[in-house]
Amino acid sequence: MLKNRVFYSLEQQKGNIVTGGQLASSLGVSRNAIWKAIRLLQDDGNEIVSIRNKGYILMNTNDTLFEKTIRDDLRTTFIGQKMKLLPVVHSTNQYLKELNTADAKNGYVVVANEQNSGRGRRGRTFLSPKGEGIYLSILLKLDKERQDVRLLTICAAVAVSRAIENKCGISAEIKWVNDIFCKGKKVCGILTEAILSAELQELSTVIVGIGINTGSVPLEINDIATSIGEITGIRGIRNSLIAEVLNQFETVYLDYIGRGEKSDILKYYESRLFIIGTQVLVTSLEDSYVATVLGIDDMGALVVKDERGNIQNISTGEIKLKWGNDK
Repeated sequence: MLKNRVFYSLEQQKGNIVTGGQLASSLGVSRNAIWKAIRLLQDDGNEIVSIRNKGYILMNTNDTLFEKTIRDDLRTTFIGQKMKLLPVVHSTNQYLKELNTADAKNGYVVVANEQNSGRGRRGRTFLSPKGEGIYLSILLKLDKERQDVRLLTICAAVAVSRAIENKCGISAEIKWVNDIFCKGKKVCGILTEAILSAELQELSTVIVGIGINTGSVPLEINDIATSIGEITGIRGIRNSLIAEVLNQFETVYLDYIGRGEKSDILKYYESRLFIIGTQVLVTSLEDSYVATVLGIDDMGALVVKDERGNIQNISTGEIKLKWGNDK
């Protein structure tokens, strides 16, 4: 798309004047086509100043998603090599579920600028306002011998934590099993869903959905949630952070699936688990009780001690912080 190519050319010279003639010549189009592309970019919210008889200057960028910009930082071999960017979608997880079999390639990634029916665990709504976050899903074809969906969620949490720390310079802690917290508030949720093969009636595909708050957080959740932008003041981070999440996820995923290495992954996960030593409310289908978190076991289950001193390993259900912001 021409406007993306024009944006990239201006971004390479950000803060400097680039003439319409230079853009037209380098991109092989007319100056009128360049002018139209500039208007479209300005309509998207990019601050591009037109200086009469001189050219155009990109003052700053909003946080527009561009596949080429993501790919510039992508170092993967299969995660995200097939990728689709959408302006709006009901849910990125649902989009991948509805793909034709021929399109459902291992490592396929869909990214949306907005979700109007984003979902979290247990059917909760994941608010996904336009341009204010990263909303992506990864499709994985499973090896029959490696079907532990919980460990794939842990792989995703490790990848997101590392990506945020690498790109944003802030500590990204984990709340078992699928939330990332920064500065005591939630910045990311992960939803992993398994799909059964209709023919074989066995687990064949997993979709890992990741939602990261990067811009403004909706007022109704700002007591429990925050964003990368609100913490750091960094804007225009989405493209590079998406690439880093995908890079980190492939590394962690291959360590687990390809080489069977999970001990280092679990060690990192546990090192970022900020709830160790704290009291939580454990809720399952059968019971609810207060317990102290001790750590995780070698399958990623949460190890807790209840008020009677009994040690429990929790593989399903959920926990709520007894003190502090949580939901």
